[in-house]
Amino acid sequence: GLVHSKNRDTRAPPDLQVAVMAKTTPLLEKGAPNTGPMEPPFPLKDLDDNKDKLLQGLTTEEAKRMVEIYGLNEVPEEKEPLWKMFLKQFTGPMQIMIECAALLCLSIQSWPDFIIIMVLLMTNGILGFFEEKSAQASVDALKAGLEKKMPVKRDGKFDTIPVQQVVPGDILFMRGGDIIPADCYYLSGDPCQCDEAALTGESLPVKVPRKDESGKPYSGRRMWSGSILKVGECEAVVSHTGVNTMIGEAAKAIQEASSKELGALEGKIIDAAKVLIGITVLVVVLLFFYMYTVQDVPLPDVLEMSLSLVIASVPVALPMVMKVTLSIGAKEMADEGGIVTHLTALEEIASMKVLCSDKTGTLTTAQMTVYYDNSCRCYNAFTPEQVLEFASIASNEANKDDPIDSAVLQAYCESVGADSIDAAVAARKQRYKLEKDGFVGFNAVVKRTSAIVKNLEGRTYFCAKGMVDVILKTDPKDEGKHQWEVEHYATMSQDVHQADFTLGVSGFKTLGVCVRVDDGPFKFAGILPIMDPPRHDTKRTIAKIKKSNVAVKMITGDHHNIGKELARQINLGTDIRTPDSLKPQSDSAFHVDARDEVILHADGFAKVKPLDKHEVISVLQRKGMVVGMTGDGVNDAPALAKAQIGIAVHGATDAAKSAGDIVLTKDGLSPIYTAIQISRRIFKRLKSYVIYRICITVQVVFFLACLALVYDLRFKALYIILLALFHDLQIVTIAYDKQIASPFPETPTVMGLLMQSYSMGILMFVQTMGLIAYGYTFMSDTFRASYEA
Repeated sequence: GLVHSKNRDTRAPPDLQVAVMAKTTPLLEKGAPNTGPMEPPFPLKDLDDNKDKLLQGLTTEEAKRMVEIYGLNEVPEEKEPLWKMFLKQFTGPMQIMIECAALLCLSIQSWPDFIIIMVLLMTNGILGFFEEKSAQASVDALKAGLEKKMPVKRDGKFDTIPVQQVVPGDILFMRGGDIIPADCYYLSGDPCQCDEAALTGESLPVKVPRKDESGKPYSGRRMWSGSILKVGECEAVVSHTGVNTMIGEAAKAIQEASSKELGALEGKIIDAAKVLIGITVLVVVLLFFYMYTVQDVPLPDVLEMSLSLVIASVPVALPMVMKVTLSIGAKEMADEGGIVTHLTALEEIASMKVLCSDKTGTLTTAQMTVYYDNSCRCYNAFTPEQVLEFASIASNEANKDDPIDSAVLQAYCESVGADSIDAAVAARKQRYKLEKDGFVGFNAVVKRTSAIVKNLEGRTYFCAKGMVDVILKTDPKDEGKHQWEVEHYATMSQDVHQADFTLGVSGFKTLGVCVRVDDGPFKFAGILPIMDPPRHDTKRTIAKIKKSNVAVKMITGDHHNIGKELARQINLGTDIRTPDSLKPQSDSAFHVDARDEVILHADGFAKVKPLDKHEVISVLQRKGMVVGMTGDGVNDAPALAKAQIGIAVHGATDAAKSAGDIVLTKDGLSPIYTAIQISRRIFKRLKSYVIYRICITVQVVFFLACLALVYDLRFKALYIILLALFHDLQIVTIAYDKQIASPFPETPTVMGLLMQSYSMGILMFVQTMGLIAYGYTFMSDTFRASYEA
């Protein structure tokens, strides 16, 4: 529920904060200005001790003062002006050398040379400008569709106001279907369920209020901005807005990370070009001095010779050739199910050493699945199919938004071989008729659903499903319509709890089922395990990616046992860590290094928050790794923006798509393996081109310098430009060159590029000079005359 503004400072000066705090009570002490999220304007203990006062909400005046302290409920957005972005395209080392060549052309009024150079310069600049402009969408999607209004209590009554005007201390009235516009705490109303999947990766809606996490008082009443209220109506007090919310911190992290660095190969190529240009500048200075002072060559001729060397040294069309090659690779990638939004990502994937993957929706299907095979635990001689049928009777087919009911009915549909859930339910209703008022739906207090049905023989069945503890024995205090205790509770309870624990350790969520026939005892029928299963191709794709010598790490907001079990199923490894391992014991170098080593060698991380993902990426990058990150939700966006290769999977949110460099259009990770293969082939093509181009440049620069120094001969600048252009144009076809992908990540080095290209370039120079010397020495006077003409 955040809205973005441009260049707005959301924090008031410290003196104004203090002045406003003095007027507004009660207030927590604020820490140093601009350090982390600001505290809410009320102590959390007021949620219990001063609840009635909080429920009164704010007056209009108090709300204005809150705006002065906390700012509006929006993420300040700093965009680089387009004119600045355009000018930046002409400030790199290669561009400056091309501009120097253009100035030299102007100084000697060589107009054809000037026009050719400027066309190349502008073409490269415009291509770069549009490439960077498209990358500015990193945060925009977070505000899309969120500029909405909500009932907020002001001056004692509820008014509908824009969500960006919500401030800490406001009382919100929310109902099922609303997007929560700010971080807040539940105060009163129905028991609610919040869908936090886009924020935390948690597959099931979270109950609010619920039991607090250990050591985190009031955490059971917390409702996060950006999550969706699925069930219930409530009043909540706002605690954090704008950049102080969890989603706001995520958006801020995207902004900080969205200025992508150069691609690994591009950076090395530019470094190699800098060395080449440096050597050329040295040669030009020496040649200028020698020709002007020793050989007494006229200044225009010296300038023209210098221009020739400058043009020869700058791989003028290099950026354009790279973009053409990458664009062809991007087209190939699109055919395989991946849209490339930043071309540099295609270079980076070739060098990628670590792929960090989100779990829910990436490695898994993001659809809860009920298992009715051997993993189902049955009691009292019931079969898994019977247990599943009883569970389906206690499910509401009309409530398609409920993930548990939907999963149970889908599994039942598969077990009876029906074409659809509706067909399966219709067939079952022929055998079991629901009694009037027989169905009792779920709520967060009773934690169960039940149904009373009659079969064709006239026997009455009472079926219930829900939390295992509740199904074994209900709590009379919960005021549920039906209360019971299962037969042989004492012994049954021990067996069931042991089975429930075992399934939990294996990463399953569990659903208890009980049944009563006529007036007989309540019998515990069984435990249905539920899990978000891996995609059909996940295990195979991870094996292929690992075979390509790319490490794969899973990063998920889901529970530790669930993450560990999934990692086991897909052969990812079982060293799955919790967020505690991401925090060093102290700030000492020893403890930080120890933490970094844990991150480097772990197979994955569970129960993490968005900024924890960001931290994992940062540590791996500091270790010299080129990191890829896949994800689908708002919670993945900061890490997608931070990683060198951000990959938004099929069905991702707009925020994830905007932060990513590659957007997959097919399910699962298989297109990523394809991208690795394509990228490594592109890398080989580009590397071949660069080595060729630098080699030719070395040959031409040394050849021209030697001609001038030894034979006092000079070439026209236009010929050198045309020679450089033709060198580039005829090698553009390398973009279609057949290459075999390397089995290892490609890690280019400047020294490697220079050694290969310079050794060949110098050999070619020696060969060329040998031919000239041979012609001068042994061939007829016509040879020498043709040169001197």
